[in-house]
Amino acid sequence: AVYKKSNLDIRQYERIQLFIHAEAPELDATQLGNNDMSLFIRLGSDYKSNYYEYEIPLTITPEGYYDGNTTNGCKAVWPEENMLDIDFTKLTELKRRRNLAANSNPEVTKTKIYSEFDEENPKNRISVVGNPTIGKVKTVMVGVRNNSRSTKAIEVWLNELRLTGFNNQGGWAAQSALNVQLSDAGSVNMSGR
Repeated sequence: AVYKKSNLDIRQYERIQLFIHAEAPELDATQLGNNDMSLFIRLGSDYKSNYYEYEIPLTITPEGYYDGNTTNGCKAVWPEENMLDIDFTKLTELKRRRNLAANSNPEVTKTKIYSEFDEENPKNRISVVGNPTIGKVKTVMVGVRNNSRSTKAIEVWLNELRLTGFNNQGGWAAQSALNVQLSDAGSVNMSGR
């Protein structure tokens, strides 16, 4: 996995997206098939105890499809199945469902991984551990996981990790100040935002 420490407030965005390309290394003799490996992204306040994780199985691009000018175009190199496209409401809803389940099931706790499959993409898995928030993302980790029972080698390219769907609706703001002079007794100053 690779990681980046950050200090992000991503509440004003709707989605996070990433293009992914996966292929078998040229000199590797192992048979690498679709779904043998998966890519995950973690967003949270740390790497182990407080994070959201989204995992997708990888579709392998066959040898000879690396030219973007072929008849298959760039979708052969960057298959749609490998497009990471996460709606942030799915993460927060999973955390809400986990917290509700913890009220009635003692096996469900914040310290254990709580996972569900994505309803829109049933091969993709969403997980939550601890009490992460998308308002204070301090770590971003992207990694590859081996789902097969044998050792595999893979080459993965990632492109354009981005936040999309910025909420640019206006909000309300107010500021007030009150200064009162109480003759010779003193003064009172109050302010609010």
